[in-house]
Amino acid sequence: MISPPRRIRIELAYDGTDFAGWQIQRGARTVQGVLTSALGLLQGRDVVAVRGAGRTDAGVHARGQVADAEIASRLPDGEMLRALASVLPGDVRPRFVVTVPGQFHSRFDAVAKTYRYRLDRSPTGDPFLLRHALFHPHPLDPAALADALSRLPGRRDWSGFAGSACESVDRVRTLTEASFEETEGGTAFFTFTADGFLNHMVRNLVGTLLEVGRGRIPPDRIDVILASRDRSVAGPTAPAQGLCLERVLYPEDGVYHAAVDREEVR
Repeated sequence: MISPPRRIRIELAYDGTDFAGWQIQRGARTVQGVLTSALGLLQGRDVVAVRGAGRTDAGVHARGQVADAEIASRLPDGEMLRALASVLPGDVRPRFVVTVPGQFHSRFDAVAKTYRYRLDRSPTGDPFLLRHALFHPHPLDPAALADALSRLPGRRDWSGFAGSACESVDRVRTLTEASFEETEGGTAFFTFTADGFLNHMVRNLVGTLLEVGRGRIPPDRIDVILASRDRSVAGPTAPAQGLCLERVLYPEDGVYHAAVDREEVR
């Protein structure tokens, strides 16, 4: 007897080092491709349409990527989670599986995403952070960083921080969190939360903020970049390995409240 189809929401964590990004590409190992194959294996059929909340780039990691797919399986959610864990490779781990309404869409229903960028601040570099942080032992001016970060939250056009491969016509996003934290363990984190991000946006923000922290550009350059919408005015793109998609939030999660929803685009 064929089981009736149902849609499931899957939360994933993965080490992006050995992937060519999230999105399926011919001849390349991708997270979406690996997950599609695993679900197909569990159902005994090849064609499973897997959708993701965002397209992480090659080398970018995730702790809370969300995907959804329609499956035809009698396995309840808990058993599906264990079955997925048994067939997925070690660098992709399912965190939970839950049946959702058929109209759920992991990308279009998302209301916010949080990314963190990790720095290795140790004097000579920690080999255990090599794949997951940018080695950056240089002094950073906390006052200059705080000034620059304070200029970022709001609803605005982010073209000045978009990558050259950005295909989005509408580049207006609402950023609600931009912070920097040093830890006692020799690491530091930039954290950004928004209702959406453009291609390379976080990595370009981090690259620019590191230039500010080192005194190479003034904090008010942020205003110039935003006003000009010119990528060439911003700093370099930070390497991929420090970036991690921490979480994707949905209305039903009950934890997202944008502080500037009604702010006019600047």
